[in-house]
Amino acid sequence: MRYFCRMSAFKALWKKELMLEIRQKHALAGVGMYVLATVFVCYLSLEQIESVQVWGGLVWITGLFTSFNAMQKTFQQEGGGTQLYLYSLASPKAVMLAKSTYNAVLVAVLNIVSLLFFLLFFGDSVFAKADFYQLFIGLILGSTGLGITLTFIAGLAYKSGAGVGLVAILGFPVIIPLLITIVRFTIGALLGVTFLNNGLHLLVLLILNGASLLLSMLLFPYLWRE
Repeated sequence: MRYFCRMSAFKALWKKELMLEIRQKHALAGVGMYVLATVFVCYLSLEQIESVQVWGGLVWITGLFTSFNAMQKTFQQEGGGTQLYLYSLASPKAVMLAKSTYNAVLVAVLNIVSLLFFLLFFGDSVFAKADFYQLFIGLILGSTGLGITLTFIAGLAYKSGAGVGLVAILGFPVIIPLLITIVRFTIGALLGVTFLNNGLHLLVLLILNGASLLLSMLLFPYLWRE
């Protein structure tokens, strides 16, 4: 019975995040325009990308700053009354799990849109040797890692009262290992490196995702009590 209650609370919280996103379409549209503008500026500067390393780096630079922009509102859109209501409705772990998974999906969708924009402007010349299965896995794991980690950082910034600027200050040093690994994994996938040779990066991505979620679930309840 307790399991079903937790699942019910998780579904309700996830639905709340989705409804807030739908009501604030301008915020999501703003992030989408940011993605388009970033890719377009890259196109104006380079016009054509032949290097797999440059292509992979630009994709995740765009994904990184898009994630920061998307995460800034995750706690700011809830006032004190809403926080008190959530405190009485569900456990802090359920709140964190719902926000983390929702933001992971949101970042993944935005990164897929970014990838489509790169294909639109730069073509598919860098995909000649690409392993699309690895590329998709890397995109999902990189997006979920960014979403989970930055969600907790956004919660920390909100509780400290320092504003959204603290998300970038605290978040960037924390995600450096994830960023290095996902860029290397993406480049390997574009070069057609086998799973065996690219497996170490995949293992590190899985560990970083799991560790980020575990630490968020363990530490967020202490923030929630403040």
